[in-house]
Amino acid sequence: MKPLYQGICFVVICFAMVTIGCATQNVSHTESLTSADLSIKAAENSNATLYAPMELKLARDKINAAKEAAEKEEFVQAKRLADEAVMDAKLAEAKALSERTKKITQEMRDSIETLRREIERMQKQ
Repeated sequence: MKPLYQGICFVVICFAMVTIGCATQNVSHTESLTSADLSIKAAENSNATLYAPMELKLARDKINAAKEAAEKEEFVQAKRLADEAVMDAKLAEAKALSERTKKITQEMRDSIETLRREIERMQKQ
């Protein structure tokens, strides 16, 4: 009786480990998909549609592919694609912020130059 009991316990433990492993993998890709969605929204909010449209499109394409992979239960590929979408969205957001900063910097330089010319004009009078 003892060997039979040990065999049943072994099978139950193995089943539990496989079930937990599959559940963990499922959660992992779900978290990556959520993170990718949030990263894309952050990029959109930073005007990436204007300043980094290609990177933003790439992120959107990858998250759509990740969702399709998840529907096919290809969780490893879904997680990889979602993680790539996060990186592409972060790149788009960084490019958008960089371009916006460049634009603001140029506006400040133009304002300074205008003030400088105005001061010179006032001194000549």
